[in-house]
Amino acid sequence: MILIVFLISCKEEKTFADDIVLSFPKEEKLTFQEFNEATEEYEKSIMYVGKDTSIINVKYFRIPPLPVASNYKLSSSYIQKQKLISNCFNGPFDRMKYSNKSILFDSLSENNIEISIKIKDTIPHYAYNNQTKELKKYKAFPTFIKNISGKKLILPEFKNFPIAFLNKQNKWQIIRNDNFLILDNGNWKHRYWEFNPNEIMVFSVNFLDGKEKGKFKVLIGNTSSEEFEMNYAKKTIDYQRDINIVK
Repeated sequence: MILIVFLISCKEEKTFADDIVLSFPKEEKLTFQEFNEATEEYEKSIMYVGKDTSIINVKYFRIPPLPVASNYKLSSSYIQKQKLISNCFNGPFDRMKYSNKSILFDSLSENNIEISIKIKDTIPHYAYNNQTKELKKYKAFPTFIKNISGKKLILPEFKNFPIAFLNKQNKWQIIRNDNFLILDNGNWKHRYWEFNPNEIMVFSVNFLDGKEKGKFKVLIGNTSSEEFEMNYAKKTIDYQRDINIVK
């Protein structure tokens, strides 16, 4: 009897994400995203927001393409590109709204969201490279956020969520798989969407490649996921544009 109780207590605690099934072709060949490879990729890592989470297709929201004139003849390469995109991407994130005034966004913390990651699961993160005209399929793991606040949360537009690395000084340092500079025109302060009570957001986080092994966590607002181990390359840490430390 004591043994049974002990075994039950050692089981991992069930989370809201355990029953969510992510659907995608299992035979696809996935690769690690290389450092600075995403320079010409504009897709987001979010694949779903809502309450019906029984089965979710791994298809990502993307930035809408420029409009095409009605009298413009579409090339075969453009048609092929759209076919690739329709298989791997949703349309634009249609919940975005625009305000003439700057928005006061809600701060995400353990008080209003619950986070669950599945580091042992590998899913594809699709991205279309506008320079090479290639569809990339990266190795990623799923991350889930649930609104537990009981109210609508006003949030900015997300592209990808950063990860933090426990560095040699035993401090959590923000790590991105690139060191290029993104110019800010301030429009993000006017674009917002509403994350409703009990809704779940599903997105992916790319695995890093390398021979080193370290501790990481996914950063979401003023909170983060549980810690996890992942491989990484030393140059990824050394080549960061800035050193940003978080608590």
